[in-house]
Amino acid sequence: MPRQLIFLLIVALCGALDIALHMAGGDLMPIPSAFSPLVNRLGFSTVAAVWIALAFTGMGLVFLFWARRMAGSGRHKGLRYGLALALMILVAMFEGVGLLGTPLIGELAMGLADAVPIALMIVALGWTLAADSPAAPAPGKRPVWPVLVVFVLIYGIGRTGVQMVGLIESGLAERPLASLIWPFAMGAAIGVLFLTLGDALHGLSRGTAALAFGVGVFGANWALFMTFVPMVFPGALADTVLRVGLDILFATGAALLVDARRPHATG
Repeated sequence: MPRQLIFLLIVALCGALDIALHMAGGDLMPIPSAFSPLVNRLGFSTVAAVWIALAFTGMGLVFLFWARRMAGSGRHKGLRYGLALALMILVAMFEGVGLLGTPLIGELAMGLADAVPIALMIVALGWTLAADSPAAPAPGKRPVWPVLVVFVLIYGIGRTGVQMVGLIESGLAERPLASLIWPFAMGAAIGVLFLTLGDALHGLSRGTAALAFGVGVFGANWALFMTFVPMVFPGALADTVLRVGLDILFATGAALLVDARRPHATG
């Protein structure tokens, strides 16, 4: 079977699972109080299906692009990258608790309905990759906690700061605890995704490697995920574009500080 057809089949099956899990969630799934003109014209189901097709296809292609540079077997690459991306998507959903005041259980159900199919898609795509030779290098090792601390602090403080000055919409005044906790948790999730790349950015200059992660890995996946917001919510395009741009800036800055090129603490 051609590789392109296998890719489309995996994306379609995991996208269908996403739809099924959202339907199974029923009343647990948060529903917007108002919809965008696109939803009012085409219907929520149609718009959601378009987003799933776009996001899943894009995230799958991003993984396949970077998997060529990642060390280890295809199965290992898919497992570690898929779980890390799913964790990031799951944590991302909890922003709604502080921003919109949605119930924690509802965001958990929504997040799992997206995160589980995305993880399965990446894992399945990893199985389609050719196994590396026995001489292939092991994934580069980084000191985990220092990397996570940098991402937690840079993203957490950065996101909190732009919320405080009012650059982006937030629920800081109405729900301060949830609004303050989420940026630091999200920073940790982005750090985990960074760590899964191992030595994939080795050989690039320091600035290029940081941009490659901030824009080419985190940024690409984050933009695809966040596309859902302006597609469904009215008047959310400008805030979403600014939010994604700032998030990419923070992730790139954190990658620059930890030196995205280097799989080891020294050298």
